[in-house]
This record gives sequence, structure tokens and C-alpha cells, in this order.
Amino acid sequence: MQILNSRDIDDHGLLRKLTLDIIHPAHSKSALIRQVTALRQLIERRSALPGPDGLDLGAMQTRLDAGLAISPIKAALCARECFRTIAFIRGLDSAISDARRPGRPVRVLYAGCGPFATLALPLMSVLSPQEALFTLIDIHEESLFHARQLIDGFGFSSHVDGYICTDATRYRIPVDETPDVIISETMNASLRSEPQVAIARHLMTQAPGALMVPAKVSVNACLLHLAKEYAAPVSDSCGPAEREPDRIYLGTVFELSTQRIRDWAAVEESVLPAARIRIPASFASKYRPMLLTRIDVYGGNRLLDHESSLNLPQPFPGKPVFRGGETLQFRYRLGSRPGLEFEYAQPD
Repeated sequence: MQILNSRDIDDHGLLRKLTLDIIHPAHSKSALIRQVTALRQLIERRSALPGPDGLDLGAMQTRLDAGLAISPIKAALCARECFRTIAFIRGLDSAISDARRPGRPVRVLYAGCGPFATLALPLMSVLSPQEALFTLIDIHEESLFHARQLIDGFGFSSHVDGYICTDATRYRIPVDETPDVIISETMNASLRSEPQVAIARHLMTQAPGALMVPAKVSVNACLLHLAKEYAAPVSDSCGPAEREPDRIYLGTVFELSTQRIRDWAAVEESVLPAARIRIPASFASKYRPMLLTRIDVYGGNRLLDHESSLNLPQPFPGKPVFRGGETLQFRYRLGSRPGLEFEYAQPD
């Protein structure tokens, strides 16, 4: 039996209080900045992971066949994006609630947990092992070591069914351990570089009845007046600055969701289908073609423009200059450097 000292008990109580505040449906994201900052500071204080100062954040990143797995220290820094942390913790909590069945815990598969297991650890303070069991996957042994150290230190060992060091795009789910919820936050803005699409497709194909978190990621094309946009800070982002956007929306070019994964069941090529859009015949020179990423985490919890580094506008692949009237056929390239690409097409 694990023995906790008085400081552990105090920290356990603080973690529980902060988590209950974060998942309370009456609280807006903007009202929870203090709580989620305190949560991050508590986790950083309890972890033995070195801080980022003076370190090469890319030194321990791993280039996988399906994309870039960022380093443990860079993964830890994601917890400093407040709105992102709030939305994903709330979304996972909602998915677990929806997946509950009588007589057994909800099985949660967390692919790419990082060194803090940021999205699962807080919920362990408010859910018993009889309510939810977590399996944690990460490609980096160091991340799993620190995640386990945190979880054990808080007294949550019995909440974890397993720590698995592997590439999540190659993991085979045991037939008797089919998850009820699959969560992975292994993405970059416009779904470029990192393996979110490949992980979701691989795991959800094995467990098609599971709830997926995030439930939907949409990449939308627009013509955007850059001078009217106020980019939120990326290093310690706690929400968007005020802005008055000036945009011409062109449509959704790609979507990652359970429905799309089903649609791709027969696709064996190295690319996934995406949408076709048309550039207006004429538009002012102040506009630039950009991609916007919207994330429906789960249960009405969303991340919108500028709410995290995942939602900052990104240039079109190749940073093209359009005269007007072009038709673009998009597709999503799989492989070690995944991302959207397009080719010029004849108008419909």
C-alpha cells in the first residue's frame, strides 16, 4: 500500500480542487486562467523533468514513419497553453462520462501522454479506478518515466492499467482491452508535421466504437487580412488577444473525425482525400491565403482561432500567390512529414 506524506496529501487536495473548478460546466475558459496556471505550476513542481531554460527543445524529438514526435520537454510546454489544457481536460471528462457502463470502469487509451500526462492526471483526482482506468502510450521512455513518477507520487498508481513505450501508429490493441475512449493530442496547427491523423486512424480502426478526443479537427481555408489579426503568444498562451478579423472564407479543406476515418477505410494510398476550393475571381491585395484550425474537443468544448498555438493562422503549403479565379484540389499527405498539399485543377 502506498504511503503519502502530509505534503502529498495537501497537493492531492489542491489538485482535486483545481480539477473540480476546471471541469465545472458553469465556468468559462477565460474565468479559469488562475486555476489552470496553478495546476501547471503544481505539476511542474512535483515533476523531476528539467525546465526548458538553456536546453535544445528539439534534441530528443523523434522522426517517426508517421510524423514528428516532439521531445518530452517540448511536450511539457504544451501545458502552458491555458485554453488548450482547459478544453482538453473538460473534453476528456465529458467523454468518460458519456462512455460509462454499469459494472466496470471506462477504459481510456491515451496516446502521446508526454511527461506530465496532463489531460489524465487531473481527472485521476476526481475519478476512482472503478470509474476510469488509463493506459498511457508514449514513444519516449523519458516521458513515461516522468509521467509514472508524477502519478505514483500523487497516489494514483491503481488508476493506470499500463505504461507502454511504443509508436502509437504501430500499437495493436489487445482484444480484451478495447478502449471506450481514445485521446491523443499529438498535433500541430493545420495538422502538419505531427502524427495526429495517423494515430487516430490506426487506433480508431481497431476500436471503432470508442469515443475519440478530439472529436473533430477542421482545417479551413480563407483569405485573411494579416494586419487585422492579433496572434496570441505561443510560449505561454492563456487565451486570445482582442482583434477585429477581416477574412474571406473559402471552405473546409480537411476534417479529422470518426466519420472521415470510416470514409477512409478503403484508402491504401499515401494520401487522404480532401476538398476542392475556388479562389475568388478578384480580391484586394491586402488578403493572404491562410489555413485556420478549429478543434471540437468533445461535448461542446472547442478551441477556436488564436486560443492556442494549434489555432494560429498558417500559410497555404508553399505560400502561393494567387491572381484570382484558381481552383485548388487539396489532399492530405501521410508519411514522416504529413500535412496538407494542393494542386491546381480545372474548374468544376
